[in-house]
Amino acid sequence: MVYLTIVLGICALIYLAYILFFFYGLRNIRLNNELNTEYPPLAIVVAARNEENNIRRTVESLAAQNYPADRYDIIVINDRSSDTTAVILQDLQGTVPNLKIITITECPSGISPKKYALIQAVKTIQCAFVLTTDADCVHHPDWLRSYTGLIEKNLGVATGITMFHLDEYRTGFEKFWQNLQIIEYMSHQIVLAGAIGHNIGFSANGNNMMFNRQLYDDYEHEALQKKVISGDDFFIIQTAGKHHYRLKFNLHPAGTVQTPPQRTLRDLINQRARWSSKIGKASTPVLLFSVNTFLYYLGLTLYPFLLFFFPYCWPSFVALFGIKVLCDTFYTIYGYKKFGQKLNPLYYILAELLHAPFIVIVAVIGGLFGFTWKGGRYTTESKKS
Repeated sequence: MVYLTIVLGICALIYLAYILFFFYGLRNIRLNNELNTEYPPLAIVVAARNEENNIRRTVESLAAQNYPADRYDIIVINDRSSDTTAVILQDLQGTVPNLKIITITECPSGISPKKYALIQAVKTIQCAFVLTTDADCVHHPDWLRSYTGLIEKNLGVATGITMFHLDEYRTGFEKFWQNLQIIEYMSHQIVLAGAIGHNIGFSANGNNMMFNRQLYDDYEHEALQKKVISGDDFFIIQTAGKHHYRLKFNLHPAGTVQTPPQRTLRDLINQRARWSSKIGKASTPVLLFSVNTFLYYLGLTLYPFLLFFFPYCWPSFVALFGIKVLCDTFYTIYGYKKFGQKLNPLYYILAELLHAPFIVIVAVIGGLFGFTWKGGRYTTESKKS
């Protein structure tokens, strides 16, 4: 037990060092409140599969941008949809002149379907910068303009805030755990923003991201990791940072994207398992942080059970858990303020108590058992069934 406590103590101190590192990185990020008056040519790419309930609203929000229609294209990839997505897109083409549709009927084996869809879209693009979003997102009318102000020489990737939005909760319990999900996801975004402040790419929001098209041309294999099922955003920002491209975080209020959250706990766990499954393919800085955090959280999760046999270790557990609480609270409060968001103290306390075991559970599921996505069951690199 003594050795376990020492190991966890070392992990806790490393965790503290990371939080301080992220804090100073987040301080480096400046608010970009000015909207650019120039309109460089841009392309927006949306991969859609069976999105009949969402795709119209998404395309209409992109078509309503305060941006000249002849200066940007909306490229939607209809990826093997079996519902009415194709019909809706054809109907939208009649009213959205800059909407282009790419239809995929079959995905080659050995490549992630979404990444294959993105590749097909990028091949058709001539402009220097590409934005990606999801087929269930809604955008502010100045979303595009909030990104053009970030464009500069050698910019590799810029990403922004994604907020969960629901019109109503079905039950009181759903309201409870959805608010915990919001805090957990916001903490993830605050961490990636802190890393970007040091020009290190941990991850990006693929539903709210702009990247330099040259990255696909020069580092396609590295930036996409085609065999890894998910993580197009995860790998492209790490590649950009590795090759000394400039990374930026979009803090303009118009740069925030709204998306619906996962509607069931099962779906939430499955999504987070999918996200965690690709950590083994991450860059060295991301891998080191992830391994240390997992070991620290695993220890905090198991430690209370060991106290039944070693009750004299209670002070050690309080100290180890206290380091996490202090680090997380300090950084989360600062991050929420930086993002211009309000943190609910009660939900935050509950989220903090459940955070470590939740991360351990989804990491184990993602690494050992795989996940479901778009109708298939996958491990990190392959389809299982």
